[in-house]
Amino acid sequence: MSASLKALVIILFLAAGFIVCWKASNDPAAEVQGLSITRLELEEALRSDLWKSQTVWASLDAEARKQTRWRVLETLVNDRLIKVARSHDTSATTNVRRESDMMRRQFADAAEYPQRLAAQRQTQQSLDIAIRDAQLDEQWIAKQVTRRLVEVTEKDLGAWYDAFKESLRIPQAHHAAHIFLTRHDQSKPDRETEIREIQRQLIAREKTFAALAAQHSDDDRSKSIGGDIGWFTRERMPEDFIAAVEKLKIGKMSEPVPTKLGWHLIIVMERHESRLPTLAESKDEIAALLVSQRHEDAVKSLIAELRLKAWKSLIYHSPVIDRAEPAP
Repeated sequence: MSASLKALVIILFLAAGFIVCWKASNDPAAEVQGLSITRLELEEALRSDLWKSQTVWASLDAEARKQTRWRVLETLVNDRLIKVARSHDTSATTNVRRESDMMRRQFADAAEYPQRLAAQRQTQQSLDIAIRDAQLDEQWIAKQVTRRLVEVTEKDLGAWYDAFKESLRIPQAHHAAHIFLTRHDQSKPDRETEIREIQRQLIAREKTFAALAAQHSDDDRSKSIGGDIGWFTRERMPEDFIAAVEKLKIGKMSEPVPTKLGWHLIIVMERHESRLPTLAESKDEIAALLVSQRHEDAVKSLIAELRLKAWKSLIYHSPVIDRAEPAP
């Protein structure tokens, strides 16, 4: 399912059972070439936007709410401009049934689907129309954007690599094992004595690291595999732990290492030093990034062109916009 169709699912099924005042919600918040965007549409879009950004409306001050209303409304205006522009294109095809069936399958209880539709004042017919519109919009945008895209050349790849190659740097990585004693076992207050006894047994070669890890380590994920915690980088580990790891030579065991979590005995088995990948290694990643950026720029250019052509027909009703609140 495409991004815009996923957004459509969110808008239609995010909340159940809201009640609206139709007189107020049918007031136009904006008009695009004679087509109204109602207050209800704006309020539903606000609800979806807040959900996707995990933002609580009550946490926003008056200015932030105003900016959110207008930002969301402008997205609706852009969508309406696209619908008007592509209405003359009869070459596109749709597969409404596939998307509709996919939505149905999101509900484990088959009875919940029509209930949710009814709660949103939707019917299967109106939902199918919305799906069809979303598919037609996407196809029209794709066709227009394809004409505007500039091909990514070898020169482009090299220029980007020269300017931003540090962002591709592969960080230093370590492969290590540890024996871990937690600080959070209240029945064992003196873990330092325990960890030093384990260290003594290792130095005296009374038992192997793997055997002592299986016997004593509180890390259930690694104790049965010799204490092996796999490969990791600095970003994945607490600072106090990684600082000790970075000081260790390959194959050498650490002194007991205290961290916020507990005590560790650590052995680094392997290490890969930080390095810059070559341009040849990075070509696919850079190309994907540049194509994505150029696609985004092309869409922005398309929207700007549509708005420029239609600016005389764009009408905003500020009092209605300023009263809009996210739908329940």
